[in-house]
Amino acid sequence: MTGEFAAATIGVVSLAGLLLAFIVLYAPVLPKASWTRLISESLALAIPGIVAWSLLGPIFASSMRSVMMPSLAILGGICCYLVTVVTRSANASWGRSMIYGSVWAVAVFVPAVILAFEPSGAPVLLGFSPIDHGGALVMSVAVGASMLAVLLVERNSLIRGARMAVPAPVLVVALVVVVVSWIGWLVGAEFAIDSAANLIIVNALVSALAGTVGWIAVQLITHGVIGPKSVAGGLVSGLIAVTAGAALFTPVSAAVAGLIAGAVACVFTVRHGSPLGNQLRFLVNTHLLGGSVGLLSLGILATGSGFLFTGQMEMLSGQFMSVVAIALWSFLISSGCWWLLRAVGSSARVNRARVLAEK
Repeated sequence: MTGEFAAATIGVVSLAGLLLAFIVLYAPVLPKASWTRLISESLALAIPGIVAWSLLGPIFASSMRSVMMPSLAILGGICCYLVTVVTRSANASWGRSMIYGSVWAVAVFVPAVILAFEPSGAPVLLGFSPIDHGGALVMSVAVGASMLAVLLVERNSLIRGARMAVPAPVLVVALVVVVVSWIGWLVGAEFAIDSAANLIIVNALVSALAGTVGWIAVQLITHGVIGPKSVAGGLVSGLIAVTAGAALFTPVSAAVAGLIAGAVACVFTVRHGSPLGNQLRFLVNTHLLGGSVGLLSLGILATGSGFLFTGQMEMLSGQFMSVVAIALWSFLISSGCWWLLRAVGSSARVNRARVLAEK
């Protein structure tokens, strides 16, 4: 019991640090504002995820251990913050982003968490149980698909206006906090203090470094130049890739997953043109592609149960179907919800303009 509480505490503290670090690291894609406003709005937009899980989690995941609930509530806050980053980048109002985040939390986050963290509830939802140690289905696949949906709806409205200017040293500190906090969360997600903790830490570090190597190698081959953002992209991609199987990879398989994730994310991210466009693609591709690569790699490389160990396709197919199902569900909910909110907002602006014109 003491070990469970200690691990859960590590998870909560790490996730809180991860949220604050993300707010700083992803600030450059947001419209220019005071830091007080940016941080307060970002924290407020995290609330729907925390509230949704706190209210609905005990109802729909009644067999889940109570020690897991606080961590998963903070995870919900991180996810709701992340899915509203792109909406805010499109200069959407705080109110619209809040409504969108609230709908997403209820319709996507809650069922995705049950699928990832409650094996007994997963077959009820989809008929199979994926393996997901740290919530990659939620924080990476579902979030990335949601970002992609909003990007497609808002593709003509994103690159406008001044953006937040964040000093390079501040971004470096934020990136370091992201890495440390992410590893802390993976340790806490074990919800026990046991021998797996050392393996989780090693796998996370190895995958993060391999992700950096994969990203830099591809960018050097395709563009002949790299920069600090290459390191950031590789580290985040590698961490995301190991999230689903932090305790089930060997260091070698973790390195393979991170290397592939970093390389694939770079291929679809780095383009000539607008730096903001690259930053937005970074958000989508590191989460969606990194998480998908990690989950599928686990189906192949998981120690003792992956395809390479058993020759059986059952685990790999379950991982694949989970990625497809969650990505598709999040994309449909997100695109439909945001299109509707955008249409209502546009209609309101037109009507207001007509009223003012008549006066």
